[in-house]
Amino acid sequence: MDAYSGPDGLAIFLSGGASNLDPSASLGGAISSQLVKGMHPIYTTPVEALIIEDATPENGEGTGTITIDSDGNATYTPPGGSAGTAVAVSAGSRKVLAGSDETKAVRVYRASGLTWFGTAEFELVDALTGVLSMSNVDDTDRQAGETHYRGIFLKALEAVQDVLAWITTGGQSTWSLASETPVAGAIQEIEDDETAPAAVSWVNATSRATAIALGHFALNDTLGLWLRRVFPAAGTVATEEEVVLHLEFKGQ
Repeated sequence: MDAYSGPDGLAIFLSGGASNLDPSASLGGAISSQLVKGMHPIYTTPVEALIIEDATPENGEGTGTITIDSDGNATYTPPGGSAGTAVAVSAGSRKVLAGSDETKAVRVYRASGLTWFGTAEFELVDALTGVLSMSNVDDTDRQAGETHYRGIFLKALEAVQDVLAWITTGGQSTWSLASETPVAGAIQEIEDDETAPAAVSWVNATSRATAIALGHFALNDTLGLWLRRVFPAAGTVATEEEVVLHLEFKGQ
């Protein structure tokens, strides 16, 4: 399928202005040029012309392969999954390759003038962009409880509809979401990650049934999405909390 379509149709970007690359500074303002990637590839057996630009979080961590036949068609097999449909990728173009489960997909670019044949093998690992990790909680805050915030942007790379968002976590913190419509391309900017954004409506979106409904997006539409993490007073010491931001949508 074409790049920026299907599972690639709605992307997450940091806020904090076009030049901001720091997740901890994603505190509102204008959209950043920094895409929040789902997974990152580490090549073990590369194909010269193949560049994996992004991978959906649904792939999970593990070994993936892309096999390119003599006709230039590329087939993707995600970690622990089955191969999808072969896709023709012309030199200098981008395509989305999916496994048999189309949510497990990668966006690839074929560089011109280089070898485009063979089987590429790579390890997909958590990109750790940090937008969901928030600030660390020191012992004083652990005892008293603490609330932190992040502001991100959703951007439609194709027209999408019926967008839902929710967060699941295996940790002790509670999470909420709120949307904000950009004005002149920007959302409000908060002073620090302990300052609440003003005049937004929080939704305890912890499952698909309680998801925040974000409506329809035309091509290149953006929407601000605020995340709130509440660490409970007298919480336990934990080295890690797994947090997953879910986005569901349909192409038009």
